[in-house]
Amino acid sequence: MGSSWESQHLCGVLWGSLTLWGSHGGPITVWVPVVVPKPLGCPQGGPISPLLLMGVPSAPWGPSGVPTSDVSPSPPPPAPAPVSPMSPVSPVSPRVPWCPPMSPVSPMSPMSPRQAVEQKSSAQLLGAWGLEDVDHVFTEEDYHTLTNYKAFSQFMRPLIAKKNPKIPMSKMMTILGAKWREFSANNPFKGSAAAVAAAAAAAAAAVAEQVSAAVAAVAPEAPPPPLRKAKTKEGKGPGHKKRSKSPRVPELKRKMKGRKMAPLKIKLGVLGGKRKKSSSVSALRGTGSTGSTGGTGGQGRGGATIPAGPGPEEEGDGYETDHQDYCEVCQQGGEIILCDTCPRAYHLVCLDPELDRAPEGRWSCPHCEKEGVQWEAKEEEEEEEEEEEEGEKEEEDDHMEYCRVCKDGGELLCCDACVSSYHIHCLNPPLPEVPNGEWLCPRCTCPVLKGRVQKILYWRWGEPPAPVAPPGAPQAQEGPPQALQGRSEREFFVKWVGLSYWHCSWIKELQLEIFHLVMYRNYQRKNDMDEPPPLDYGSGDDDPKSEKRGAGGDPLFGGMEERFYRYGIKPEWMTVHRIINHSVDRKGQYHYLVKWRDLPYDQATWEEDEMPIPDYDLHKLAYWKHREVFMGEDPAQPRRYKKKKKETPGEGPPDSPTNDPTVKYETQPRFITATGGTLHLYQLEGLNWLRFSWAQSTDTILADEMGLGKTIQTIVFLYSLYKEGHTKGPFLVSAPLSTIINWEREFQMWAPSFYVVTYTGDKDSRAIIRENEFSFDDTAIKGGKKAFKMKREAQVKFHVLLTSYELITIDQAALGSIRWACLVVDEAHRLKNNQSKFFRVLNGYKIEHKLLLTGTPLQNNLEELFHLLNFLTPERFNNLEGFLEEFADISKEDQIKKLHDLLGPHMLRRLKADVFKNMPAKTELIVRVELSPMQKKYYKYILTRNFEALNSRGGGNQVSLLNIMMDLKKCCNHPYLFPVAAMESPKLPSGAYEGGALIKASGKLLLLQKMLRKLKEQNHRVLIFSQMTKMLDLLEDFLDYEGYKYERIDGGITGALRQEAIDRFNGGHRAPGQCHLGSVTWPVSPGLCHPPCLP
Repeated sequence: MGSSWESQHLCGVLWGSLTLWGSHGGPITVWVPVVVPKPLGCPQGGPISPLLLMGVPSAPWGPSGVPTSDVSPSPPPPAPAPVSPMSPVSPVSPRVPWCPPMSPVSPMSPMSPRQAVEQKSSAQLLGAWGLEDVDHVFTEEDYHTLTNYKAFSQFMRPLIAKKNPKIPMSKMMTILGAKWREFSANNPFKGSAAAVAAAAAAAAAAVAEQVSAAVAAVAPEAPPPPLRKAKTKEGKGPGHKKRSKSPRVPELKRKMKGRKMAPLKIKLGVLGGKRKKSSSVSALRGTGSTGSTGGTGGQGRGGATIPAGPGPEEEGDGYETDHQDYCEVCQQGGEIILCDTCPRAYHLVCLDPELDRAPEGRWSCPHCEKEGVQWEAKEEEEEEEEEEEEGEKEEEDDHMEYCRVCKDGGELLCCDACVSSYHIHCLNPPLPEVPNGEWLCPRCTCPVLKGRVQKILYWRWGEPPAPVAPPGAPQAQEGPPQALQGRSEREFFVKWVGLSYWHCSWIKELQLEIFHLVMYRNYQRKNDMDEPPPLDYGSGDDDPKSEKRGAGGDPLFGGMEERFYRYGIKPEWMTVHRIINHSVDRKGQYHYLVKWRDLPYDQATWEEDEMPIPDYDLHKLAYWKHREVFMGEDPAQPRRYKKKKKETPGEGPPDSPTNDPTVKYETQPRFITATGGTLHLYQLEGLNWLRFSWAQSTDTILADEMGLGKTIQTIVFLYSLYKEGHTKGPFLVSAPLSTIINWEREFQMWAPSFYVVTYTGDKDSRAIIRENEFSFDDTAIKGGKKAFKMKREAQVKFHVLLTSYELITIDQAALGSIRWACLVVDEAHRLKNNQSKFFRVLNGYKIEHKLLLTGTPLQNNLEELFHLLNFLTPERFNNLEGFLEEFADISKEDQIKKLHDLLGPHMLRRLKADVFKNMPAKTELIVRVELSPMQKKYYKYILTRNFEALNSRGGGNQVSLLNIMMDLKKCCNHPYLFPVAAMESPKLPSGAYEGGALIKASGKLLLLQKMLRKLKEQNHRVLIFSQMTKMLDLLEDFLDYEGYKYERIDGGITGALRQEAIDRFNGGHRAPGQCHLGSVTWPVSPGLCHPPCLP
């Protein structure tokens, strides 16, 4: 390939002509404008041979500033020719004089080609400027189509701008040049005409870059451009509305501007109607729009479409028209065309001559044509252009018209990345003046959260940010002005989704507002945002004089309380209940799925192996040992746990039975004694009876009276079968949801070796249980919220599954696919109806042995008892009519004896009176109390049916006296149970009743006040029962006034909250350091589960 260079210089602009010859075509000439500053050459500048800078020997300079060469140079470019938009210079006028030539550059000068400037690649430039590169691989088609710099720039420029939206134009042009140079160098079709052109343009671009680099090496550094101030605007306030524009209008106007065609206005005139916006349709010349009154259409020069009848008006250009609403000829409305030079309007058929369709473009009516009035197109176009420019100017600034903090207008500082605007004094910290350069608002610089927030636990006032010093302030100044001090901002203590309470952390209010706006707004509505809420000690220990908070207290507890407990986090939520699964990442690091105590399974989280959690290593060791019992040697088990396993003996059951279940225990077995519990003699007798029935394959009903320990006897029975090697389970226990927590605790106490899974909770929790707690085999059961059958060959992971009656029915697909060694149904009178779904579903389970627990086997009639027996042994008890006929007269002694003999093998029932001979008899004392004066008044109102005195005038709850006995009972309890008395009673600011008036209004409370003081002196605990929950509300206000601590249980207190209340009342399982008063009282509603009567 041959080449030659020719240059001409116009002041400040060096035009270089590079001619190349390829092997497949004629010469190709490329003219490149290069900026040459004055200090390099003559006072006006001078030409430099780019070939010299590139290392090519240069020819001597001719008299006109053009180097002489044996190659005929191409003619210089004509001066008035327009320059490409991609060129860095503007066109030069031909009247500018030529500059005198300069001397050739010496090879030994500082500008010697031996010291050619190293060209940086695009990747180096992007890395140095902190920009992102474009991920694009050029194809063969790209090399064929992008044959010049202009096409390449149009292709690459949008890609670079998309990756780097704020890239300056100068950097964009430099990167494009480097990309073009690399693209040309990698062109696999070198030698073709397209490749020669690409090489020529690349060489020219390289010349321009090297000349600029060489000049920069010699010329002194130019002073940096002055920094611009950040963008500001004059906000008009939150009430300002921006001009609404249709997005199609500017595009439509641009088309009309290029074609010099005005729209034809057409509207539906209504005689006598008001003037309104015209319904105009743009007629574009050459667009092929169709329309005529006759309905025929075709493509032509253009035209307007006249609406066929009345219809909704189109907005069009959105201007008001002063045209008349009726035809000038017939004075009637309808479809009319509007004159563009006067307010007149006409029907097409009323014109002379009559028109078939609307004329094209602007149209003047016959009256205007007669008067010689014509449309001034130029003036209207200028007005439209001015309107368009104003609209574009208005569109340029989309920033808010008010401060985002104070919602007020004025001089606002605008963010360069979003539409937010702020007063500089509303920022935190405030700015002393408008900053220089680009400015990003606090929302754009807000750090991203590390995850999704699950809930907000607490908030506090954080430390104010460091103040901003005013510019030019002396360094010796003690501090910034008071006005520039930052403000304290709220910080929120949050729990993250998918992370445990160990990972709770503080975040800024702005972060919560940006990333969780709905949660933030809801929290604002429900909480006081002026003062932080009082500290809620999740440990349950709110006594500041607690031993653990003292000087000699537990430092670990103190640290945990400082970080977590005082913000409402309970210690149980940070205590490992068990590890239910594990995983290994690519680096070989172990992660464990941890189930936390007192939290449902959907709150289980994955934790790293090295997490500093108390007793974490013990639970990991227990997990691997339990896994080995069911699966044998596990190659995935870490080595350190294999060593610990050898040091500790195994806890698995024996492989073969060690005892005969028909042999009675004379004393309690050793595995029961090891738990620390002791069975009563009647409980040991019940254990022997259950074991004997199991050996005889007889399904049984344990029907002891309530309070004799049916739960403990059942657990010990199942535990003995496991410890003696008779069966490894699994056992299914179905109980009321309110008693499942008690079952869990009793299993933990009396059968510590059992792996008990509580199958309750929502769909997410139950899905996690099925996937992680049913089997160690991950493929044993299909995952997901829907319950699927378990594989037959899969081995069950647990020993006992605790669940409720409802889930027996809902998830029968999963639970029914397991073969159960024993079924236990607590409160078995749920099975008294054989038509219930629970009865029918449970009857279809695969069960080897059945045990029913009930304190009332014969609740209403013999039919219910028969259904229980039918569930146990349907082969024997299958004739209801015969059973009822046989025991029709149950009052006879012989029939009672016969029924006892029939039930003997299947049922065991003991009463407290039979078991505890020395138990003192229950003492019932009735104390009669005088009514208070207020009670006597309302008692009289009820007896005399004084509705006016009993009911308030404002409506609301009205006393109907339909049940006078119930209303009299209310009056005897407390008159505040009536709406009128409650409204007239004195109240505290908190809404509670004033204690003194509350006690004086009821004779019962006057007596209760005296009794509780006596009982407190003797350190008694008190149970208070009431049939009315509103009476419990009054008792709460009474106890608060007297200063007693109390627990309340009614129908609204369920699950874990109820069990916690029972524990606090009993004094067991209390939180560390809790102060227990002996005079604790406990209002409860009847029919609920109370603390056990027996130890």
